[in-house]
This record gives sequence, structure tokens and C-alpha cells, in this order.
Amino acid sequence: MRMDRDFEACTFVVVGLELVRDLRVVRVAGVAALAVQGAGWTPQWRVHARVAGAEEVAGPAPEGGGVCADSVGASLSEVERRLTVTPHVVVARLGSVEAATFWERRAFCPRLASLMLWDAMRLAQIACPSVAEVSEKTLASALGVGLLGAGSVLTQRVWATSEICRRALARGVAAGRWSTLRQVEDLVGRRPRPVEQHLLPTGPVQESLFD
Repeated sequence: MRMDRDFEACTFVVVGLELVRDLRVVRVAGVAALAVQGAGWTPQWRVHARVAGAEEVAGPAPEGGGVCADSVGASLSEVERRLTVTPHVVVARLGSVEAATFWERRAFCPRLASLMLWDAMRLAQIACPSVAEVSEKTLASALGVGLLGAGSVLTQRVWATSEICRRALARGVAAGRWSTLRQVEDLVGRRPRPVEQHLLPTGPVQESLFD
């Protein structure tokens, strides 16, 4: 896969949320993220934070050596503190729930809430136009990505989203659909709402935070 220098210099943060229904309310019970470098799609770091009530924090850590946090904001801050001043893009399965969650907790994750967000399923759909029934299962199958069952670990589902994105990008390059970061961004990117200035970290930050 050959993309432009902007793509190769970018860090892609693939994020997934564990959602559970508590009576009539859907709440976030876990956050997982896998960061990869655009050049070679090389893994950089990963996070898995279970969201628990204050009385549950002493419980076992998530599978795979993650951490426990006492709120959704605290779990998102585990991702936030790993972001650097280099360009970043967030990748999610669909993106709407993630974008809303980042915005609601932007005091904990102002940089994360300020990043461009890519819809991985939309990217896969564009890369696989011959797939008639558009679903995660059919698109993953067309790209050769095996999906685990509904009870799979959140980090495994994030890895699957990462692979869907990587293979969709490569297929689009091979078909001549795109060759630059901006081309993909225009097709599947969701531009964030501006985060209040006082919430953003002081010092040098990437210019895209203020686009």
C-alpha cells in the first residue's frame, strides 16, 4: 500500500466502546484503543480500560492487562495522555457513538474530541462496491478479516476494525480510488466540533485541532 507522506506520518487511533444496557439507559462500560503508524500500519500502543463504579475499581483488570477507571472520562483520559503533537486520526467502526462520547467527556479528552474521525465501515463499503448486502460481516468477509462472536473481548473487536481499515485502504489504493490522506478524509471523515479553548492543553499542539 503506497499512500502520500501525510498518511505515512499520521498516527491512526482505532477506538472501540463497550456498550451495556442498564435498565433503559445505554452506558459505556469499557474503552479500547489501538494506535498504528500510517507507514506500514505498525502498532504503536494500545489501551483497554474498564469503566467501573468507585466500589468496583479494586476488581480484576480487563483481560489483556488493561486498567480499571472509575468513570468514562477517566477511561478516555487513558487514551488522551498517549496522544502526541504528531497528526492523528481516530478510526471507529461507525463513529457516531464514539464522537458523541468524546464530545460529552471532552473535559477529560480535549485532543481526542478534536480529532478527525473515520468511519471504517463506510471506508470498507467504498473499497468493496461489489458487496450487495452491506454489513460488518459481509464487508469483513470480502476483505478477508475474520470476526469473532458477540461475546468477544473488546480489544479483539478493535483489532478487527483496524484490519478492516488497513485492508480497505490497500484495496482502494490498488483500484486507484485514493492515494492521499486527504482523499480518504473527504470520503469517510467526520470533522469534529471545535472544543472550547480553555479545555485544550497549553503548549504546541497539532494544527488540525483547530481546523
